[in-house]
Amino acid sequence: MIRNLWACLMVVFALCAVGAQIDRSVRRQPFLAPLVPPPFRSFAQWQITVTSVRSAPPPAALAEARRLVERSPVPSESFTFLAVALERNGDRKGSGLAIQRAALRGWRDPIAQRAMYDIALTAGDHTEAARRLAALYGLQDDQTPLKGMTDNLVSTQAGRQAMADSLVTGGYWTKAFMRAAVSGFSPNMATTVNAGFRRGAVIDCQTATVLKRLYLEKGFAGDAPLLDKCRRKD
Repeated sequence: MIRNLWACLMVVFALCAVGAQIDRSVRRQPFLAPLVPPPFRSFAQWQITVTSVRSAPPPAALAEARRLVERSPVPSESFTFLAVALERNGDRKGSGLAIQRAALRGWRDPIAQRAMYDIALTAGDHTEAARRLAALYGLQDDQTPLKGMTDNLVSTQAGRQAMADSLVTGGYWTKAFMRAAVSGFSPNMATTVNAGFRRGAVIDCQTATVLKRLYLEKGFAGDAPLLDKCRRKD
């Protein structure tokens, strides 16, 4: 009896080890995800949810997204997937709440940050929209339409003021933003940058030199001296 029980335990332990090993293998070989038994899905559940949210029928996608949240409730991406699945199922209110929870859990989720930017801008909260846009510049996600989002925000005086305040606060994201100010130069962008400089924002001198030349070429010569207050590299 004891020998049989021990043998059964060994089989159970072996199955658990195999299930866990296959689950870890999903990180390198995503196609293995469906082979992982449901009780052992961790990495596999992520992969299955991604696939389901993209192409499975809405009810199936929602079921997998809810399962992912149950198993991984901390990462913001879990709630992002849930928000997308809820949206596909026609639950606009639930989707909005889920994306807000995703945004609260971390700033490194571009989908959540973009959604919160849209929500804030629609609500007229330009300060919050600027914060979300700054986060997106920091992430430098290639799939995010930063130029269009920036143009929308700085098209109003309130938006320009909010973005200028963010420039004064500073952060790693400002490097990417200033590159965008050079490549996507516009009167609204120049006004935003000028307002930031007047309040104490500082950029590196290499970027300032290029931007100053654009100011002189585009008719902003009166504001060009502001760019002389740049930060030289050590």
